[in-house]
Amino acid sequence: MKLYLIRHGDPDYENDTLTERGHQEAMALATYLQREGIDQIVSSPLGRARDTAQYTANAIGVEMSIEPWMAELSLPSTLDDRRSAWDTHGEHIRNARFLNAGYSLEHIPGVPAEETRSILESMRSESDRFLATLGYVRDDGVYRIEQPNRLRIAIFAHGGFGLFWLSLLLEIPPALVWSGFFFHTSSVTQILFDERSDSLATPRCLMMSALPHLYGESLEPGRAGIQANYS
Repeated sequence: MKLYLIRHGDPDYENDTLTERGHQEAMALATYLQREGIDQIVSSPLGRARDTAQYTANAIGVEMSIEPWMAELSLPSTLDDRRSAWDTHGEHIRNARFLNAGYSLEHIPGVPAEETRSILESMRSESDRFLATLGYVRDDGVYRIEQPNRLRIAIFAHGGFGLFWLSLLLEIPPALVWSGFFFHTSSVTQILFDERSDSLATPRCLMMSALPHLYGESLEPGRAGIQANYS
């Protein structure tokens, strides 16, 4: 099984849809995903994700399904800088106390530790439910293969959600994923459920925040969500 974790196209956040650039990204993405041979389409319930997914759904003739738990995370930072906790600056995260403690979120300024843990637990439960419907049941840090498949599933969601879920699938402390990775708009992150035996599969990241569809159309990467010295 291969998951294509996709951030929505360039957003019009005020109207929860896409900008003109976002529509261009989504059209180019649909052409790429059609060539990839996508079998299923899953989307967040939010408009900007659904509007991105619709282009691919139309291109391959598959109806998308909606997963409410894939909506963008609402996790405000306690610092007065108007950002989400999952967008905390890396200099707040990569300190010796946190790095030595692993999942000890109390050592990260601005991150509401208890609320974050609650969201993580809820996401873990929903992720387990979703993957079990596809035949893969979590067993510690790997997945027991109940019903193997070779499906290619496109999942249209959001930057914050995607980073959280990626951390769960790869068993990496989420704050290190927040501070070390970034999803461009319309980017594709590919996760293979690597089956080295008949009984267990391990999620492996084959590519991260990739933009092959934009390069093919000579479109520059979008900058929504990135800050400071990106050029």
